[in-house]
Amino acid sequence: MSDHTRIVDLIERASDARPFCPCGRHTTTVWRAGNVWLECASLSDPREGVIARFVAAATAPVHIRVPIIAVPGEGEQIAA
Repeated sequence: MSDHTRIVDLIERASDARPFCPCGRHTTTVWRAGNVWLECASLSDPREGVIARFVAAATAPVHIRVPIIAVPGEGEQIAA
């Protein structure tokens, strides 16, 4: 199996295993700085206003945010 196929398989399995956050929102895969994360969709919602940002910061630990895989650069092997 190629590295690309393995990466896609890992992402799909992680998403299928946890399709929803405990808050009830769906989870999404997000690319950040060479890593793919599974996180609650509410974490990427825009926060406008001081109160909305405070509530988001206070409730962030409740939401799912887990790394799935560090995607390697050209010529590197995946480590999952």
